[in-house]
Amino acid sequence: MQATIHILLFAMTIGILGGPGTTLAQPSWQRQEPESPVPVELIRSTMLANFPTTESLRAGDWRYEISHRFSPPVSDGFDAAFGMDGPVVMRTSVSYGITERTMVTLGRSNLQDNWDLQVKHRIWQFDHVVLPSAVALQLGVALNTQMPAVLDRGRLDGDNFQYYAQLVYNTHVGERLGLGLVPSYVYNSMIFAIETQYTLTLGMYGKYRLNQGWSLWAEYNPTLRGYQGPVAPGETGRSYHTLACGAALDTGGHMFYLFITNNTRLNPAQYLVGADHKLSADTLRLGFAITRYL
Repeated sequence: MQATIHILLFAMTIGILGGPGTTLAQPSWQRQEPESPVPVELIRSTMLANFPTTESLRAGDWRYEISHRFSPPVSDGFDAAFGMDGPVVMRTSVSYGITERTMVTLGRSNLQDNWDLQVKHRIWQFDHVVLPSAVALQLGVALNTQMPAVLDRGRLDGDNFQYYAQLVYNTHVGERLGLGLVPSYVYNSMIFAIETQYTLTLGMYGKYRLNQGWSLWAEYNPTLRGYQGPVAPGETGRSYHTLACGAALDTGGHMFYLFITNNTRLNPAQYLVGADHKLSADTLRLGFAITRYL
């Protein structure tokens, strides 16, 4: 029953956001004028499932995101709808284009009631025949507002805040393959630790365009240094390198991502700490993300 509800909600979301057709869904963020071209055109969205790209919204444009990570593993099989019968970790966010190069995003995850505010700015681009490149900087602050009952701490206590920075590099090889590197840093990785922790990772991704609409993509986020433990009460053990891979559909006004991953965390300050499950065939979870450009 729960699997049926999840599938129906997913289908309704696609139908509602998709509208009567993709022609009317064409967003103005897809640049038509050559005034300020972005050289990395193969990664046409402002984000992949988990990582930012160097693309930005146009001034005055909006983007809405909804993402789910199903908690039960795919290995639970058909009787559990391959994990969709269980609970989910969910993120919603709204973004706004301040200028042609700068956008701001406000998001929330139901894990720890984690709110995050981030600003991304495209700081450099180089149009080249062989190796076109672009670089962006994303800075964010997160606030965890769900505290255990045994902890005497207010919601706005300084220890509940986390800070992160991500440097994003994009390029493409040939006409179809887009690549990205995203070195990332999180300060106060574990808000309940006695001493303040940090985590440093080196995110990377690739996206291969099959045709105008469909792409295959993969993301990998290994931890280089720092904290690799739990992020919420009740979690035990360590965190692991994150892998996500799947398919993407670009309809013009929407981006749909459907994939498998070993990380059910969503907001950057939590996702970047690492995956909550070791990477193996038995620990992979289903995930999806939908973005709508307005």
